[in-house]
Amino acid sequence: MNPAHLHLVFTHLPIVGLGFAIILNGIALFRKSEELQKLTLWCYLLLGIFVLLAYMTGDDAGKLMQTYPGITEDVIEPHENAAMFFLIGLLATSALSMVGLYMTKTRKELLKKFTLSLLIGAILVSVLAVMTGSTGGSIRHTEIRQGEYKKVN
Repeated sequence: MNPAHLHLVFTHLPIVGLGFAIILNGIALFRKSEELQKLTLWCYLLLGIFVLLAYMTGDDAGKLMQTYPGITEDVIEPHENAAMFFLIGLLATSALSMVGLYMTKTRKELLKKFTLSLLIGAILVSVLAVMTGSTGGSIRHTEIRQGEYKKVN
């Protein structure tokens, strides 16, 4: 398994996992289930670990990809920039979930406030996830980089 392959494995986990956590968070709030709300907090915490793994494997993947024709730092840099914002956003979400897990042990009335705050934050962070995934995909998929398809007569 080369560095790029390892990076791809880890990058899909926080992006797809964030979507799963958002859905779970919404269900937990709708059903008013304390168990699901706590599970949501654990999911966000786990996503923080996944996004760190993805970020830590990025440099080696970028170096490997630059050995391919047509893939330069100019192609990789937008992905690196988007990934930094996604990393910060998801780590903040993860940290807030950790605080929530700790504080709601003794103050259960805070659980709904934490999960609602996390839902709003996670929806905002999901925009960063889409940007990161799109710019990452454009590194290897020229059809994304080239933009709109033009029919040749």
